[in-house]
Amino acid sequence: MATAQVVKVLIVDDDSVIRGVHKMLLARFAGFQITEAENGKVAVDHFSDGNEFDLVLMDKEMPEMDGVKATRALKSMGATGKIVAITADESSMEAFMDAGADKFMTKPIGRSELGDILKTFNLLN
Repeated sequence: MATAQVVKVLIVDDDSVIRGVHKMLLARFAGFQITEAENGKVAVDHFSDGNEFDLVLMDKEMPEMDGVKATRALKSMGATGKIVAITADESSMEAFMDAGADKFMTKPIGRSELGDILKTFNLLN
């Protein structure tokens, strides 16, 4: 990835504290443009509005549309960015992977786990 390219990240979680933690962790790495969504429907709306993201950090349990349904919807809409399911529900791994998630992780995640995600998908500038 080019050094000057901005990496667009969508953080999808109904818990504003978790969104804030993910934002804080991403701020430790350079070159990220962060957008937040409080549920899967809002995430899908971002894509419907023509926005594309390089990375989506997706929770599972959310009002209006859960993370598995949102992941499936994003993939069916042609989303090309990587979707990483980050949830406390370890039993949802198969559902997320079947829906098209690129990686599954259990909460909580820290700086090193986030760094591993960014390295895996070649998103570090």
